[in-house]
Amino acid sequence: MNQYILNLTVNAEERYLVSHIDELALKALQGMSMKTDFLDLRQQVLGEAVAVQYSDIVWKMEGGFAAAERKRLLLSPAWENEMDNHIHCLQIKPTNKKKTSLGHRDYLGAIMNLGIKRGKIGDILVNEREAYVLVDDMLSDYIGRHLERVGHRKVDTSRIDLENVIVPVSEPVQINCTIPSIRLDAVLAAALRISRSEAMKLIEAGQVQLNHQVIEKGAASVKEKDLLSIRGKGRIRIDEVGGLTKKGRHRVYLSRW
Repeated sequence: MNQYILNLTVNAEERYLVSHIDELALKALQGMSMKTDFLDLRQQVLGEAVAVQYSDIVWKMEGGFAAAERKRLLLSPAWENEMDNHIHCLQIKPTNKKKTSLGHRDYLGAIMNLGIKRGKIGDILVNEREAYVLVDDMLSDYIGRHLERVGHRKVDTSRIDLENVIVPVSEPVQINCTIPSIRLDAVLAAALRISRSEAMKLIEAGQVQLNHQVIEKGAASVKEKDLLSIRGKGRIRIDEVGGLTKKGRHRVYLSRW
């Protein structure tokens, strides 16, 4: 593991991750096809940084469908022509055919309550009457047999082909506002319509990522095209930083999902 990779990490958990991926890359050099668990966006940045150090292997990020956010890193020897992502898609449908208020947290919590770690679960796509869950292929049968309820709703679970996944279309909400400074806490407060002190609590609790990295300082500067991810509250993109108002406030244009 070279020092450049280690310098990209910010804590022991990230150092363990890059060390593990480096071990997988070395096994790929020896002729074995390897894979990580599902990685979040920050982990994907680190995984790619490790993979590109090895010119004699092939690798790619794969989440099961083109727009997937959580992906696993596949690493294989250079002669490998096809790479199996080992991902299955489960369709989870409440037995009551009415529209449901079940959300992402409900489905994720129900699956993890079966003893399954987060890293074995990819994207969860929630529609009005069902959800599609990407999982490690070794666990799809287990989940299908044991998942009986999500929240208070009985559910049926079946495996479907990945090409049949229906990806919900999510249009961002456009936000035009003025803020006193181009700082993380100011942008976060304006986008979520909360106070600066409430924004600081989210930041200091490690619940906010700036460009896929946890930032715990509200004074961190932000710029156009930066992406904020807030745990449980969605994402915010800074589309444009405009000029100053007569009162010296900055005009900013945001998109929120």
